[in-house]
Amino acid sequence: MLSALDRALARLQDEGLRGLANRYLSVSTDICEGDPAALTLREAALRGDWPAVRAFLAGVADSNARYFYLRVVARAKGAERWLDQVVRANPADTLALLVYGHRLIAWAWEARGSGAAFTVSDMYARVFRTRLGEAEAYLGEVVSRNPGDADAWAGLITCNRGLQRGLDEAWRRFNGSRAADANHWGAHAAMLQQLCGKWGGDDQMMHRFAVESAAAAAEGSPVTCLVPEAHIEIWVGGAGQKYIRRPEVIEEIRKAAAWGPNSPAYRPFAGDAVVHNLFARAFMNAKLPSEAAPHFAAAGSRVVELVWADAGYLWPASLIHLSYLGERARARR
Repeated sequence: MLSALDRALARLQDEGLRGLANRYLSVSTDICEGDPAALTLREAALRGDWPAVRAFLAGVADSNARYFYLRVVARAKGAERWLDQVVRANPADTLALLVYGHRLIAWAWEARGSGAAFTVSDMYARVFRTRLGEAEAYLGEVVSRNPGDADAWAGLITCNRGLQRGLDEAWRRFNGSRAADANHWGAHAAMLQQLCGKWGGDDQMMHRFAVESAAAAAEGSPVTCLVPEAHIEIWVGGAGQKYIRRPEVIEEIRKAAAWGPNSPAYRPFAGDAVVHNLFARAFMNAKLPSEAAPHFAAAGSRVVELVWADAGYLWPASLIHLSYLGERARARR
């Protein structure tokens, strides 16, 4: 169990300009997305209450919602300390291995930061690789016991990217996730990032993967949001404004929206803000505010920081709130 001081320090690490903006502006980048259950879960994770965390995660039936809640626990500062104790005391508890593995991934990225590789010092690069290596070992044990755990495969794809295991191994892991759950958003999103040019793939391959995955997904699947994400990645990567306004690009985004969140078959789930944020951002980039508006409405106050992060350039991360608010206001005109 974490002490009261540890919990207070963990909360303080989440404050600063972003915390103030989350508190006082009408939108929030908080990972809990205003979900009451997620807020309760995070509190349990911050106080090191494994029985409460375990009971909650074990009771989530929807795979995409469970992935969201798993990431809520993984982002709880300091959780690695008590999770290490839980795993040592209960090595047969596969769910504990899964949660600890995902916390180690988040902890690795906390050391690395989100910048380009040249911005990471040698010391923090070593810490990053060590923590990812540990995560990979724990998640590898999970899939050896239960190959049908798509959450573990999703984490292993992320480990593959950070540890530079190569595309062949990434595809092996992705095929494991697809066999476990063909519509698992997290595994698809992790594979899309692996295929980005900035991570050693190439953007044509990434784009093809996104379009083919969306077409193969069940109607109403959140996997369809890979299409706007791929086009945003290409646009941000230097293709420019003219690229995302091409008729064929717009048609792909519209087709993905129609098959995904705009379909009557779509079922909202905890953590689905990313779906609507991606479509809203893509339609706004394409200068189609009327088509972005329904996605802003569905996202509401839930801002997914990574979708809008590049809009901040060198601004403090909290100003992403203002970027979102400005775009949403333009979509409403």
